[in-house]
Amino acid sequence: MIAIMLINAIEKEELRIAIVRNDILDEFYIETATREERVGNIYLGIVEHVEPSLQACFVNFGAERNGFLPISEIHPEYYSIKYIPSGEQKGFPPIDKVIKRGQPLLVQVTKEMPGHKGPQLTTYISIASRYIVLMPGGPKGISKKIEDERERKRLKKIMEELKVPDGIGYVLRTAAYKQSKREISKDLNRLLRLWGKIKREAAKKRPPALLHKEQDTCLRVIRDYFTSDIAEIWVDEIETYYEVQNYMKIISPRHQQKVKLFKGDIPIFAYFGIEQEIENIYNNRVPLPSGGYIVIQPTEALIAIDVNSGSAKLSKDLETNAFKINMEASFEIARQLRLRDIGGLVVIDFIDMKNKEHIKQVEREFRNNLKRDRAKITVLHISSLGLLELSRQRVRPSVEMKSYEICKYCNGRGLVQSIESAAVSFLRKIKILVHQKGLKKIKSIMPKDVASYIFNHKKAELLSLEMKYGIPIIIEPDPSTPPGGGDIELIFD
Repeated sequence: MIAIMLINAIEKEELRIAIVRNDILDEFYIETATREERVGNIYLGIVEHVEPSLQACFVNFGAERNGFLPISEIHPEYYSIKYIPSGEQKGFPPIDKVIKRGQPLLVQVTKEMPGHKGPQLTTYISIASRYIVLMPGGPKGISKKIEDERERKRLKKIMEELKVPDGIGYVLRTAAYKQSKREISKDLNRLLRLWGKIKREAAKKRPPALLHKEQDTCLRVIRDYFTSDIAEIWVDEIETYYEVQNYMKIISPRHQQKVKLFKGDIPIFAYFGIEQEIENIYNNRVPLPSGGYIVIQPTEALIAIDVNSGSAKLSKDLETNAFKINMEASFEIARQLRLRDIGGLVVIDFIDMKNKEHIKQVEREFRNNLKRDRAKITVLHISSLGLLELSRQRVRPSVEMKSYEICKYCNGRGLVQSIESAAVSFLRKIKILVHQKGLKKIKSIMPKDVASYIFNHKKAELLSLEMKYGIPIIIEPDPSTPPGGGDIELIFD
């Protein structure tokens, strides 16, 4: 399977990373300048409030909202008294007996929450590198995705020989498969030095304080998702290109030559033919090859996905038709879960099938398609009503929430593209359209605040395009144009 990684870093407002396999957009990641990424960051926090009814406390770690820390995520070493459960008593102690207001805690952000909720925290720290996740105070293990028993025994022996310090847990990641003892040892020593530095910082500082910031999205995606089947890594911005090259020297020196600088005039995602696919991520309706389609509809409690036959006429037999469309949908739904980073409860309404063997095949195909997803997923069987339920681990806000903001015109009932994202989107379209032969002028009408952003932050880019192609580019602010609206008019000879 031929794969390439594309890194679109030329616009400071948005960093976008795509992995394309066999010319199909397979994975997508985005980081926006207006939304700070905190998952994985480690802080010295202080307990602001203990809530016995929730068996949780709220921790000030320096953000605008306190983090939520349940008793299940508090390591016993932080208990203010030694707690020994009685014979009849099981589970965790009453939180108000062991955690006190004003108590400092070393915490890590595990999950960003939607709306006005603060992030979820844990005191069970984990620090990821290329081959190892270090977990002070945690268990020791090997990724379940490494199924080869001989390889598991080899890796276990390596870790025993490396003599990991007492009290330090770890998980060997999938990328450790077939790696040498030397490479794993280098990774382990880097993590142990980092953990030592974090502890020293914690001893010196007063809460709240940031002790360790997780790598930015670009390096994190390379760390977690780069595999030897990725033939090329294309980067469209010079500083990011050198940053990626230097990082590859550390994690996989023999693959450093795969990093290439993209110098095309057309935006990188448009050049590789995936810009429209990325735009489709924000659409509720996704077409299937047969003419059928799926509809993805978020609600407050869950994500509903409906499979429809549409114009598909694969067979005169309704059962065969339903089976083939459901098989297509099983691939596309698994892909959309990854692309959109959908988390929480998902309910899929497949087209009704009567044949039990067909039902089993669709289930099997769907589960196989989910194997490539790194998020934790629990899948139930298709019910007698044709419904399949699953839960997918939610770690970061969905792709949609990173590029869109709550619409002030509908009081939160819908979503509208953010000003920065809309401005960048307009510029991308102009960069694509400016190459057309016989073009004399480009006129773009857009919302006033989007035009204002372009005039204040992107004027130099517009002037550069005009000079390069000798084509006037006119931006017209229109107060009557709603958020997400606008139009680009091309004027030819």
